[in-house]
Amino acid sequence: MAALTVAVIGARRVRNGTGPYLALHAAAAGAEVVAVLGTTEDSAFEAAAWLQERGLNPRAFHDWESLVAATAPDVLIVASPTGTHRPWLAQARTAGCHVLCEKPLLTAPAEVSEKIAMQYAAQGLVLEEVCQWPYSLLAFTQLHPQVDLQRVTRFRMLLAPPLRGLLRWQEMLSHPLSLLQQLSPGPAELQSIHFHEHALEDPDVRVDFQYQGFTRNIQVEFVLEDLGRFPRPAEYALDDHLCRRVVEGTTYQIGFTDKSHGEQSEVTCGDPMAQQVTDFLARVMRAKERQEAALDESMLRRQFLLETLLEQYQAHREA
Repeated sequence: MAALTVAVIGARRVRNGTGPYLALHAAAAGAEVVAVLGTTEDSAFEAAAWLQERGLNPRAFHDWESLVAATAPDVLIVASPTGTHRPWLAQARTAGCHVLCEKPLLTAPAEVSEKIAMQYAAQGLVLEEVCQWPYSLLAFTQLHPQVDLQRVTRFRMLLAPPLRGLLRWQEMLSHPLSLLQQLSPGPAELQSIHFHEHALEDPDVRVDFQYQGFTRNIQVEFVLEDLGRFPRPAEYALDDHLCRRVVEGTTYQIGFTDKSHGEQSEVTCGDPMAQQVTDFLARVMRAKERQEAALDESMLRRQFLLETLLEQYQAHREA
C-alpha cells in the first residue's frame, strides 16, 4: 500500500506550537507530508520553508479547497489554536480525512465531541487527540521497576506553559487526564476539585482533585508554573517516584530522569509524541484496509472529565 499522505494545519512555530514536530514525526514514520495550510500566503510559505529546511517537501496553501483538490490528503494534522478545531474537524470529515488533533479536541459541550467522534467512526475515519504523555510510562517503569502502576494512589504533575487564565487550563488539562486514564482505565469521576489561582496573571497555579476510577481513587495535584525557561520543565510523580523530562538543547533528544534520589538515573526510550504519531498512522492504515474505524471511547471520557474541570474553574473564577 502506498504511503499515507498528510496535510498540516498549524505548521508554524507560533507560540511554540507542536505542528512542525508532528509533521516531522509523521514523515519519520513513513508518511508523506504533502501540504501545509496557513491563514495567509506568507504564513503558509513560512511553514513550508521551515519543513523544507529539514528535508520535507510540502506544498504551501492558504485555501482549504485548493489544498484538498491538489493533494487529497489521507490525514489532516490539526495543530491550530483551540478555538479553530471544530470547523476544521467538520472540513476534514467532509473531505474524508483521518485526523490527529491537538488537545483539547474541543472545549464545547462534551456531547458535541461525542457526536463528531461518532460521525468519524461511521465513515471509517480515525479521530485521535494528541496526548503523548502516556507513552512516557515506559520510561517511568524503567526508572522505577519496583512501582506497581496498578496500585498507585498519588499523582503529581508539573508543566510550565507560557499561558494564563482559562487558556492554560484548556490546553494543559488533557495531559494529566490522559496519564490518569492509562493508570486507571475505564470510566471515572472527579471529586473534591479545588483550583488555586488568585489572579489570572499568576505564573504559578494548581488544581487538586480525586480521580475515582473502577478499582481505586488517585489523589491528584497538577501544577502549572511559568518558569520562563526553554525547553520548558515537565515532570510527574507517582507515589513520590519522579519522572522528569530532559530535552537536549541542540538535537531536541528527549529522555527521562529521576532526580529525587541521591544517584541520578536517566533513560532514553524515544520521544513520546513521535511514538503516538507512529501508532496513529498505523491505526489509519488498518482503518483503510478494513474500511472501518473504532470509536475512541477513552478520548470521549477524557472530554467529559475536561469539561467537568473547566466548569469548576469557571465557578472558581466567578466566586
